[in-house]
Amino acid sequence: MTPPDTLFTAGETHGRALRPENELLAHSQDVGWRSLHAAIFKEAPLHVTESALDHPFIIYHITHPCEVTRKIEGARREQRLLGPRNICVTPPETVTEWEHHGHPEILQVYLRRSLYEAAVSELYGCDASAAEIVPRFGVIDPLLEQLAIALGEALRTGSVRDGLYIDTVAQMMAVHLARAHSVQSRPTTLPPAPTVSHQRMRQLIEFIESNLDQPLTLDAMAAQVGISPLYLARAFKAAVGQSPHQYVLARRIERAKELLRNTEIPIIDVALSVGFSSQSHLSHWMIRHTGVSPGVYRRNG
Repeated sequence: MTPPDTLFTAGETHGRALRPENELLAHSQDVGWRSLHAAIFKEAPLHVTESALDHPFIIYHITHPCEVTRKIEGARREQRLLGPRNICVTPPETVTEWEHHGHPEILQVYLRRSLYEAAVSELYGCDASAAEIVPRFGVIDPLLEQLAIALGEALRTGSVRDGLYIDTVAQMMAVHLARAHSVQSRPTTLPPAPTVSHQRMRQLIEFIESNLDQPLTLDAMAAQVGISPLYLARAFKAAVGQSPHQYVLARRIERAKELLRNTEIPIIDVALSVGFSSQSHLSHWMIRHTGVSPGVYRRNG
C-alpha cells in the first residue's frame, strides 16, 4: 500500500473548506501530507451539488448540531440532525447534493483512492470495484472517530508535518473503511503479519538511523524488510515494542538532544538535521517528551 509521491492538495477536493464564507481553522494544504487531505472549519449555510471525484471522503461533526440533507445521485434523500460524533462517509465517483442552514464545525477528510484500493486487495484479494464503499450518514463509529480525532489533533499541533504519522493513520482509515463500510464488510481479522527475521529488522533499524534527516515513509521502511506497508506497523511493534512513528520520533529527539548538548549548532539546523520540519516542530515534541524547549535543554545541559 504505497503512499503517492505527490502532495494531496485542495485542488483534488471539492474545495468546500476554502469557501470564502467559511471560517477555516486548520488544514493540511502545503504541509506535505500525501495520503489524505484534511481540514477543520466552521461551515456557513450550504446548498450545493458536488461533482464526482476519485477519492472517498468522510465528515466528522465536532460541534454545533444542525439539520443536514444529503442526496447521492441514484439514492434516496437522507435528512437528520447531525451533531458531535456523527460521521458521514461518501464514496468516490458520486454526485452528491448537500444542504444545511446551520454553522457546524466539522473535520473533512479525503482519503487517496489508491490507499483504499490497496487495502481491498490486501484484505479480500479483489479489485476495489468489488468492494465499493457503502454511503453512511450520521453514524457513530468509535474507531473512525478516534482516527478523525488523531488527524484533528495533528492539524492543530506540531505533528501536522509528520508524514510518517499521517501515512499510518491513513493506512488504518483505508483498512477500516474496507472492513466496516464496504459491500465486502463482514467480521474478519487481518491475516497474520509476515514474519520478519531479526537480521532484516536490524537492517531496517540501521536504515532509520542513517535516514533520520530524511522524510521517512512507511513505504520506504516496508521495502527494507520486504513486506507490505499494511503489515509493517504490527511487525515492527512486535519486534521493537513501539510503532514505526513512535520509534522514529524518539530517535529524532534523542539525536537532537545529543547535538544540543555537544555542539553549538543553531537550533533550527539541529531540527532540520534530525528530520523535523522546523524549529517549532522540534520544540513541540521536545516539550512533550522532556518538559523543556530545545533552548532550555541546551542551557541546562
